[in-house]
Amino acid sequence: MKVSSLLPLRSLWGGGESSTSPVEPPQELIACLETASDVGRRFAEHVAASSDHQPQANAASICRWEMMQLRERVAELEVPRPHQTLHSEVVRRLEEAAAAARLLSSGHRFHNLDRICDGGQALDDHIAALSDLKDKLASA
Repeated sequence: MKVSSLLPLRSLWGGGESSTSPVEPPQELIACLETASDVGRRFAEHVAASSDHQPQANAASICRWEMMQLRERVAELEVPRPHQTLHSEVVRRLEEAAAAARLLSSGHRFHNLDRICDGGQALDDHIAALSDLKDKLASA
């Protein structure tokens, strides 16, 4: 038996070159996470600029729409296997941020302080988590 005939099987044992080379983080996923941070920043600016409930409800609705657009974009990305778990978490966080923005918008429209507080806190938490995921992915 020739030794060279075993070379294709080497990767199955973990001795192949592909197992030792690091996988680059998907740049498009990082760009989507940067966009999510920008959406959160713009929403915070809208809230700070107005004390009227209607503009704040509208800003939360726009935030929700942008998060859902990002979620669709991220869900369609093909991500290398080492980053698939992180990719799934990004999709989940974007869905939850959109749900929080919907709750916040509803709270402003119907003057419900509990929804405003719960939605606002949840949205802040999810945007912070998305920012942390961006940092984690960029440093990988």
